[in-house]
Amino acid sequence: MLRIANNYHFAQPFFLHYSVTMSGKTPEPAQIDRELAVVNLRRTGMTWQMIANEVGYASPAGAWKAYERACARTLEEPTAEARRIELDRLDALQFTYWEPAIQGNLRAADYVLKVIDRRAKILGIDAPQKIQAEVVSYDGTGSLDAEVERIARIIDAAEREAADAAIIEQHSEGQPLSLEEPPSAEGTTTA
Repeated sequence: MLRIANNYHFAQPFFLHYSVTMSGKTPEPAQIDRELAVVNLRRTGMTWQMIANEVGYASPAGAWKAYERACARTLEEPTAEARRIELDRLDALQFTYWEPAIQGNLRAADYVLKVIDRRAKILGIDAPQKIQAEVVSYDGTGSLDAEVERIARIIDAAEREAADAAIIEQHSEGQPLSLEEPPSAEGTTTA
């Protein structure tokens, strides 16, 4: 386990693969170390101001520029690095809540399951969700009014389904079912 400033831990170190810069010079080892610290601290979610204070830059802009230089010299694409940062954060969260979850803490178990779910989404290991899509193109030969009516019927059916679901939910909560329309605000009097 790697320990970087202020006891931030990472399961795997972030390795920068440096190339020769545009000026033809390889960066100094001290500069590489500072940029590595900036990248690793950013992985923890620290703000640019916090990173600047920790690593010794005069302003948040200095920390940001160091991060940009480091990213420009890496062989990885920015999205791959962002994915790795998020996965490391999820690892840290899971590590924190794993033991309490195993010992029966239901709240910790819920957090762990959410972390696992998020990791699966990031990595794309969830089964794809089935989506049924219908494409309608109007070629001018049919009646546009008929198509509008068809869509209106679909909407009405969806609204009826939602109303039926609300009635079922009301019934499952033990509330009495009302088959009458509720009175409108007009024409009602209160005692």
